[in-house]
This record gives sequence, C-alpha cells and structure tokens, in this order.
Amino acid sequence: MKDEVRKAISRKINSFRDKDTKIYSETIEQGFQEPCFFVKEVNTSHERELGNRYKRDHLYDIHYFPNPNSPTKNADMRAMAEVLYEQMEYIEVAGRALRGYDMNHRIADGVLHFFVRYPIFVRKEIDPIPKMENLEIEGGLKDDK
Repeated sequence: MKDEVRKAISRKINSFRDKDTKIYSETIEQGFQEPCFFVKEVNTSHERELGNRYKRDHLYDIHYFPNPNSPTKNADMRAMAEVLYEQMEYIEVAGRALRGYDMNHRIADGVLHFFVRYPIFVRKEIDPIPKMENLEIEGGLKDDK
C-alpha cells in the first residue's frame, strides 16, 4: 500500500506540472534536469486502533528544484508551495480519497521541501477461532423420594 501512496502523489503532481518538469520518485539521477520534483518518503508510523484496525501515517517530502537560471527562483518556490498546499490536500489511492494533513514547507539550499502526511487505515486478518466439533450433554430430572 505504501507504494500506492507515492504513485498517487506522482499522479497528482503530474496533473498540474509543466510537461517539461520531470518527476523522480526512486532516486535523483546525477545530472538531473531542473525544474523537477522528487517525491521522497520520510517516515511511516503504524498504530493500533480498535479491534483489528491499524492506522498508518505516511510522511512525504516533495522536493521542488526550480530552474537554476531563473532570476526569480525564490518567488518560483513560494508560488509552487502555494500550488502544493492546494493540490496535495486530496489524493486518490485505490479509488478512495486520502486527505493530507500536517502540511508545511521550507526552502533550504535552493530547494523547496513540501511536507505532507497521509493516513491509511488497514485491517489485519485475524485467524478464525477454532470451533468445537461436538459437544455431548447428558441431563435428567432428579427423583424426589
């Protein structure tokens, strides 16, 4: 399921990105061409809920590398952050909408880092309780003498 979240993020970015802006999700190749995006999973947590339900939070860092020759790189990154806040609120995974939360961003070393967390609820299959095969019961009435 984790890979489905990453793919959904890439699909969402693909829906609004410029056609010349590449999306990387496994590794960034040396000599990559900017502008581009890099989708990186930072952390996943797993917490038990009620019964056999578990909540998994997937934290992603979406890097945006602006055009290095642009005289307005910082303005470009701030504008992209606004686009990401709007566009990444909902993604679709397995036909269901996931809402992103804890969204925040920072600009460091000429790269926009946009953080978003997506929760997924999963059910753990529980082994069925073995049933009794046969139960014999004997009974009767007590004589009053």
